[in-house]
Parts: sequence; structure tokens; C-alpha cells
Amino acid sequence: MATKAALPSADPQLLGAISKATPESLHHVQTDVKNPLPSKEVLAEERLRYDHLSSISSFTKVELNPIQPNEKIILPGPQTIAQEKTEQELMSGIEGFDAGKLKPTETQEKNPLPDPSAITAEKAERYRKQSIEDFNKKKLKRANTEEKNTLPDADAIEQEKRECEMRHSIGDFNKSKLRHSQTEVKNPLPSTEAINLEKQEVEKIQEIEGFKKDSLKHTEPTVKNVLPDQDTLDAEKKEQELKDGVTNFNRNSLKKTTTEEKNALPSSRDIAEEKAAK
Repeated sequence: MATKAALPSADPQLLGAISKATPESLHHVQTDVKNPLPSKEVLAEERLRYDHLSSISSFTKVELNPIQPNEKIILPGPQTIAQEKTEQELMSGIEGFDAGKLKPTETQEKNPLPDPSAITAEKAERYRKQSIEDFNKKKLKRANTEEKNTLPDADAIEQEKRECEMRHSIGDFNKSKLRHSQTEVKNPLPSTEAINLEKQEVEKIQEIEGFKKDSLKHTEPTVKNVLPDQDTLDAEKKEQELKDGVTNFNRNSLKKTTTEEKNALPSSRDIAEEKAAK
């Protein structure tokens, strides 16, 4: 004998709410269609796709023309693959880099701009060079050369005469009158330490002469030629003024001096004493 399935017991609160509900408390709800029918555009597109597939399936291969395929995409070589892998790893490292690990640094200016005094000095130097290059030689006046090398006076002639006599006396000097003296060596043989140092220096020179330039690595030179500061410009200006003073020095302002002979010939008394000592 079949038994009826037991109905689930209803919630008393839910039943009470349903019994109290009135048509006025109900709200209108817009039904949302989950599977709408296709539109005309979708149907037309589907029909075109179906006709296209039908024409492909019924296409005869006899109408095709044989052609030689031309491979346009060449597989990358090992070097290209390795380079692309390296770039990919670098990009991954950059994207995953933690910016919190960076330390704040102060930017240091290595090539500061010149100060106004240096710019003014450079402009003045450029203007001076330009004026020298553009100078018109036709504006120069002709000048007569004045001979400053005059004939020697009586004192200079007498001094030169004494010097000639001194040279003749030295040339005619009798060497037999000289006494024998013991020679003292002032430059002894080098020590062992000096010899080792000289040997190391010779080895270094040989290494430098036999050095192979092929083992050198190419480096890019860094230009360190900065503009001179004010002290350098002042020193160069003083040096130029000193050179101009030497070049334009007036010899007429010099005073005449008498040369005093410090290495005179031995007197007759010295010669007599030396003969007596023999």
C-alpha cells in the first residue's frame, strides 16, 4: 500500500507574512530575459557564415593554381633567443624591483656652469683674438731700426786684452811644475740594494717595451678640460705682462758695471813658495 510523501513543515513566520500580504504591498518587477531570441543582424550574419562554409565545403581543388610557398617568418637563431630571454629577465627584474630598497642620494654637479667673471673674461679673450685676426696691417707705420750694439769702450777693450793674456798664460803653462796628488774616488761602486733596484727598473722597462697593445681594452676618454677659474686667469695675465715687460725692456736704462776677476793668476810670491817647497 503506497504512502503519501510527507510535506515539509512550513515556517510559521513565512505563512503569517503571506497571510498578511495585500495586493497594494506588491511591487512591479521587470522580467529579465536570460536567453533572448537573435536579432535580424545576428540572423543575417549567421546566414552569411553558413553560406560561406557551404561554399568552402563544395569548393573543388581542381580550380586551385599550384604555387611555391615562400617562407616569410624565419625561426629565430640561438643568439636571438638568448638575447630575447635576457631582455625578458631584465624586464621581469625591473617590474618586480622593490623601489623601497633604493637609497636617497644627493646629485653632485661635475661640470658646473662658469660664473659671470669667467664668462666676461672669455668674451674679452675672444674679442681680443678676433681684433688681432681682423687687424689691418696697412695701418702700421714704417719705423727705422736703431742699432743698439755700439763699439766697445776703452775699459771693455782693456778687460778683453787682460782676458786674452790670461788665456795665453794658461795655454803656455809648464805642466812639469805641477805636484802629484792622490786621487780620491768620490763615486764608489753601487751597493747590493742599489743594484737590485736598478735591476728591477731594467725589468720594468723591458716589460713596458715588450707589452702587447692587443691586451688593452678600449675606453672612452672623459674630457676634463673645464674653463679656468679667476685665479688661473689672473696668473696668466701677470705672466703675459711679465713677458711683455721683458720683450719691451729698454737696455738704455741699465747701469754700467765693472767685472771683478775672482780667479786671478798666482802671484810671484806664490810661485816662489811653490818652487821652494819642491
